Amino acid sequence: MTDVEAVVRGYYGRGNLLAPIEAGLMAAGVDPMKPRPQDLYPLDQMHNGGIVATREHAARAEIRPGMKVLDLGCGQGGPARYLAGECGCRVTGLDLTPEFIELARLLTARCGLAGEIEFHVGSALALPFAAASFDHVWCHNATMNITDKATLAREIARVLKRGGRMSCVELAQGPAGAPQFPLPWATDTTSSFLVSPAAMKATLEAAGLRVIEQLDFAAIVAKHPEQPRRENAFAEGSDFAVRLRNGRTGVQEKCLIDQLILAEKP
Repeated sequence: MTDVEAVVRGYYGRGNLLAPIEAGLMAAGVDPMKPRPQDLYPLDQMHNGGIVATREHAARAEIRPGMKVLDLGCGQGGPARYLAGECGCRVTGLDLTPEFIELARLLTARCGLAGEIEFHVGSALALPFAAASFDHVWCHNATMNITDKATLAREIARVLKRGGRMSCVELAQGPAGAPQFPLPWATDTTSSFLVSPAAMKATLEAAGLRVIEQLDFAAIVAKHPEQPRRENAFAEGSDFAVRLRNGRTGVQEKCLIDQLILAEKP
């Protein structure tokens, strides 16, 4: 494990992650031992836009039933459960943080989706999977913590089947300079590694992927009414409101670009 990965694990792997989720379910009148996947949507989508963003990502990526999908940086497993439960995919989730993987497995079992999803602790820079294993590689707000984008792109290309695609929603570096820290994914530049949309496109192409499109994801999500949601368990007892505000301000001021990038392995 690199020093950067240790910092990332230390940042995300803190606090009691399960208790606030169970409290949120009980407040909504849901048995926390037997929730439906949909009951968790206000609680387990760890990114701006919540379940709306997950749905839009899946639609733009053209996720279809029967696909084998790798979710890189899967966190608590919220998008993985959506992809399995509503899109009919077989999903493999990977995350650096053991606490997230433990919680993802527990919640997925309680939802009755353990047969459709498996979770692993691991690094996106050394994927523990054979070549040509997946129809689609999905990544939602995880690349900002990854410094070696070239190795990331090569690993994605390696595990994709020919004709398979990768989709990535990320915060990229905007033209207006550095954003204000802390941000939702990092306290400072020790674990935040932003590149411009053009640089990310060039990195994916150098790995042999063909970039199909790059979209303004913030504009896509903004078309939808705000969904009722509760901050995820990671946010409990933290300065997450400040981090969210800095992130949103960064996008408004063009220090950050919220993009979706879609690429294909020829």
